[in-house]
Amino acid sequence: MNNIKKLISKPLFLPIFCMLLVMAVNIIYDVASGNFAFNFFTISIRNGVLYGRIIDILNRGSEIAILAIGMTLVVSCSAGTDISVGSVMSLAASFCCMLLAGYGVSSTNELARPLIIGVLGGILIGCVCGAFNGFLVSYLNVQPMVATLILFSAARAIGLLLCNNMIVYVREDSFKIFGGYLGFIPTPIVVAAVCIIITSLILKKTALGLYVQSVGINKKASRIAGIKSERIIFLCYIVCGLCAGIAGIVASSRSSTDQSKPSVLHQLLRYCKGYRDGCHPGSCTWR
Repeated sequence: MNNIKKLISKPLFLPIFCMLLVMAVNIIYDVASGNFAFNFFTISIRNGVLYGRIIDILNRGSEIAILAIGMTLVVSCSAGTDISVGSVMSLAASFCCMLLAGYGVSSTNELARPLIIGVLGGILIGCVCGAFNGFLVSYLNVQPMVATLILFSAARAIGLLLCNNMIVYVREDSFKIFGGYLGFIPTPIVVAAVCIIITSLILKKTALGLYVQSVGINKKASRIAGIKSERIIFLCYIVCGLCAGIAGIVASSRSSTDQSKPSVLHQLLRYCKGYRDGCHPGSCTWR
């Protein structure tokens, strides 16, 4: 009985159990439908691209995975959550599409500016939003949920103003690559994997990961030890804004429009993923 309690109390028990449950449901469904029992795990190449249920899940969940990177840092260092990431994601998508299409243009098949300008613009405005949230939380000591409520309400409206109250469509092929395919692999999966790998290396191989954990566990003790707690929290919010900008570009490229409307469910999923990864408000360990 004690062994069962120890197993259930482990941080990875719930996500692994849920994954196994999803697999079991798919196996039962395939058997009931008369298909191959392990059809859920089948990955093939059709029309030159990877095809399969697992690929679809990874592809469609890539934006949530990217946003969860920044959310994990914010939850771990500030003992709070950034509820504005979905709105910032939408703002970054709107600003990127506006730069590429031109102000006041609702649909275009040609880029008004180089693609790199639009991509960097979307990422930059995400970082600016993250810096705004980080300044309120770290230097003004505003409670994280209250501080990020500002952009949660205003960011989408700002994006609408930037697009002149229009839905902007960018149908140029080079822009679609971020939501399309890189060879035979879905580009969103590649982008998410690169972001996760880079973040993991930085947190595990540099002192920054230790600083973030230290500030999250005890902000005052970290400051006494010589760590600039405010600067670490500020940096984490900038990274969260950066991730929101990248996710916004991927989502807008997928639909060729600025209307990357994350739902309330997506907001909850990103927050829950931060918890699932072991980052509870006030404490965090990297695994």
